[in-house]
Amino acid sequence: MNRTTSKIRPAAILIAVIVAALAWAAFPAVAAASPLYPTGTTGFDVSWPNCSATPPSNPHFGIVGVSDGTGYSQNPCLAQEAAWFPSINLYVNTGWNDQSIYLNPNSPKVCAAGDNNCLAYNYGYNAGLYALNYANSQSVHASAWWFDVEISNTWNTDVVQNQNSLQGEYDALVANGVATVGVYSTTAQWQSVTGGWSNNWPSWGATTWTTASGALTYCTGHEFTGGPSYFMQYKPKRSGLDHDVAC
Repeated sequence: MNRTTSKIRPAAILIAVIVAALAWAAFPAVAAASPLYPTGTTGFDVSWPNCSATPPSNPHFGIVGVSDGTGYSQNPCLAQEAAWFPSINLYVNTGWNDQSIYLNPNSPKVCAAGDNNCLAYNYGYNAGLYALNYANSQSVHASAWWFDVEISNTWNTDVVQNQNSLQGEYDALVANGVATVGVYSTTAQWQSVTGGWSNNWPSWGATTWTTASGALTYCTGHEFTGGPSYFMQYKPKRSGLDHDVAC
């Protein structure tokens, strides 16, 4: 009996390894699952352009915009849209404008004259506080927030200053208890705005896919921050709202 077992066991192990390898090869590589929702879970992202939209039927989650297209602004229907979903993330438009009326050289850092990196950090930090205060005023809360980083927003040609603005906003949210802070963008836009800054924050990618299954294929190979992909955005044909699928 022992001799038989000693002959069969290596063969059995070899067969199991081969079967496992073949099974693995039958499926495409996938990213580590998002900790926010099970892989393949679908939802919607909405903001001020969707204030008059029909609420989606039976959504799993929503990602709701706090701002009105730019930093230091307010989505007028934030509370209304947040009520459409059983579970929400929030997102906020970001940017850096060295001519802004919201420049503050004294808080949270005291900036030396001409130190635009410091000013950019303060600009972002206070933009984060502005967004948090507005969401709180609407009794809208989420443990995960996303930065909308697009070239259509106001940015400087100095990518390090842009990075400082984003870092300031990130620090403001984390300091006020937000558990997850990530970035919505594309590889090309992230490169343009930040110089391809690898900060390992979670990412939510925009795609041109029209199906969840197609969008899921972008969960690997498009981690523009260097961190994991949590969501991919897609838009089915004849749909008025952007959809999102959890990686």
